[in-house]
Amino acid sequence: MAITIDGKSYDETKLDDKCKTSIVQVNSLQSRLKNLAAEFENVKVLIKHHSEYLTANLPASAIVEDKVPVENSVEEPKN
Repeated sequence: MAITIDGKSYDETKLDDKCKTSIVQVNSLQSRLKNLAAEFENVKVLIKHHSEYLTANLPASAIVEDKVPVENSVEEPKN
């Protein structure tokens, strides 16, 4: 079976075990990167949703008038 790397075809039966392992690792890591990118997008959507919910639903009666720094603020993720 032939495998293409950098535009060149290689006979997989002529590759040593280390090269074959590296091919498997590259494929696995590429798949993982795609999954992480999708998860990142999903997390951004969830943060936006919950931030909008909080903005719309936090009661004015819960506002603290003291000038104490807020420790747990919600921030949008940076790309």
